[in-house]
Amino acid sequence: MNLARKLLGSDTEMSALVNELLECMPHLIAEEESLDPALWDKALLDPARDIMGRSGKELRARFLERCWHIASGGNAGPPAMLPALIELLHVGSLVIDDIEDDSPTRRGEPALHRRYGVPLALNTGNWLSFLPFALLSRVELDSELRLAIYDNISLALLRCHQGQALDLSIKVTSLPQRRVSSVVGCATRLKTGSLMELAAFLGARAAGAPPQLLTALVRFGRDFGVGLQMLDDWSGIAVEARRAKGIEDIRLARPTWPWAWLADECDEITFAGIVHDARSVSIDWEAERLIGRLRDQLASIPRTRIHEYLERALDDVRAALDDSSNFELLREDVRRLENAYG
Repeated sequence: MNLARKLLGSDTEMSALVNELLECMPHLIAEEESLDPALWDKALLDPARDIMGRSGKELRARFLERCWHIASGGNAGPPAMLPALIELLHVGSLVIDDIEDDSPTRRGEPALHRRYGVPLALNTGNWLSFLPFALLSRVELDSELRLAIYDNISLALLRCHQGQALDLSIKVTSLPQRRVSSVVGCATRLKTGSLMELAAFLGARAAGAPPQLLTALVRFGRDFGVGLQMLDDWSGIAVEARRAKGIEDIRLARPTWPWAWLADECDEITFAGIVHDARSVSIDWEAERLIGRLRDQLASIPRTRIHEYLERALDDVRAALDDSSNFELLREDVRRLENAYG
């Protein structure tokens, strides 16, 4: 059972959390607070339980726990609420992302907006993003740490939305070749790196990491998130089971890492020709054909680039870790991530 489901799995626990949130909203009148619970189920809790109950990788929660372990010297794990917070934020962002892309599925089932409609799914995704702020009151933290966590969650959400804005508004087919890599890199650091960076902060800061170690783990978290996005983007091209994701990215002309690597490696004529073909993609088989062309053109370049990027991230964090076993744990996490997208 995943961490967030442990927190939100039962009717009693979920209803209690909703009641706590309502208590934070003094403008609501008593009659609204005492509504039939079945109405709350339909309005909010059923969609939330649905998406939170689906199986996911929980990479961010596990990374938070890893950073806690490193910063605490191997003490018992963090308060259970902290890993759940990062998963709530992540899943909320997935719900919104699926609406923006009109994705048909999420984690093996219909995307929330396909099952419940866009208005309810949109509200649920936003609610899951705000819920962590209210849940922080349930975690035993000193006031300075609580404020730091509030600030960092707020900043991470801001940066994630900025990155998503780039991803949604810029078509790779409209970018000059020389600008593709910088746009893809910036969008990834903001929309994906920021949340993994937040996971590192929550784990390390709550465990009392000294400033130098905290800075190093947070920076590694951002780089780890970028590596995750690289693998995710490339798997849509290279892995048959992920082909639907690749087709979606091609049809929407998303500025993804395969395009960044293509822009770096190809001459102007070759790149222009592939971009020209991408502009005319309108149906799945055309996207499939372009995916095959990208895969053939790039060959082993993506795997090499991803591995080198993650190795540099490991090299950067090594100096801050006074225990070599901690470095090996992070290296293990990196290898596990690479293998997961094999």
